[in-house]
Amino acid sequence: MTLTAASHRHCPRHRPWTGLATCLALCLGPILVATPLAAQTLKDAALEALYVSEKSDELQRLATQRLAAQPDDAQAVLALALVALERDDTAARRQALARAEACAEKQPRAAPCLYAHGVLLGIQAMSDGMVKAARSAGTVQTALATAHEIDPAWYPGRSALMEFYLAAPGMLGGSTTKAAELARSAPRPEQVSALQGRVAMQDKRFEAAIAAFMALPATLEPALAADVRGWGLQAGLGLVVSGQAAKAQPYFERQMRDHPSHGAGAYGLARLKGEQGDWAEALRLYEVAAGLKGASEWPVVYRVGIAQQQLKRNDAAKASFTRFIAAGKGQKSSLEDARKRLEQLGG
Repeated sequence: MTLTAASHRHCPRHRPWTGLATCLALCLGPILVATPLAAQTLKDAALEALYVSEKSDELQRLATQRLAAQPDDAQAVLALALVALERDDTAARRQALARAEACAEKQPRAAPCLYAHGVLLGIQAMSDGMVKAARSAGTVQTALATAHEIDPAWYPGRSALMEFYLAAPGMLGGSTTKAAELARSAPRPEQVSALQGRVAMQDKRFEAAIAAFMALPATLEPALAADVRGWGLQAGLGLVVSGQAAKAQPYFERQMRDHPSHGAGAYGLARLKGEQGDWAEALRLYEVAAGLKGASEWPVVYRVGIAQQQLKRNDAAKASFTRFIAAGKGQKSSLEDARKRLEQLGG
């Protein structure tokens, strides 16, 4: 499960750091009973079922009830952390962080608590500014590294630690070499391939990353599937914006075919069509993506507005940009661009 505060958004459902910021992941599809335990995010079957089904309200309710009965329930602490990350709410994130920190102090060998502490602290520190992020980097690294050391077969812990190594500057503990080693030493071949694809993305080798993701089977363990979905979209868009859209098209089309209930493929293909100047098809695909899983992870309304503006549907574009700005979510650059476009349209 990726550590991202912007990918979260990622995160991502989770998606935890598509830049050390987007959260973590995400709309998971494969059948739970067929999933190896170590590949699950939550090892408690009842909590994992709610998480995979994206029933965050029910997940929060059950985790809160369990913590009321047993304050040291590490799985419930992790569940509340995931809910807070998914909602990207500062107050909820701070509360979950306090629980995770207390849990880690009381149970220094509880990997779920250490993982939750590391991920939440990293994202909260990033939202508080670069100075806070720098001060917290050592604590984040220690928490994530210890969680991985305790349970090296648990995929989310490996993924989060690797994201830290890729996101953090060298002076703060970052290391591409360590990230590559985590990828090579993963216990399952599909994890190795996916994680190596993620390392390739770090060097902007997007074509190599897409090739790695295309070679994976359509059905993966839930946490890995969430990461691959987010990474694949990023790698594909990397090709699109660098003028190599044709190399990304087969990947996005496969995503639409293999995962028709999730919007990542449609969103990526919409970006591609827009880059090629086919704004009518881009708008159609954005509207498709908006009705599928994962839509909240991307600035769909903003992109719809751009497509409408390109098609001279100015009133509709103004309405889209107004909605996007009013929601107040999205990258600062996107919000600023939406405001400029709205002014140009007389909004």
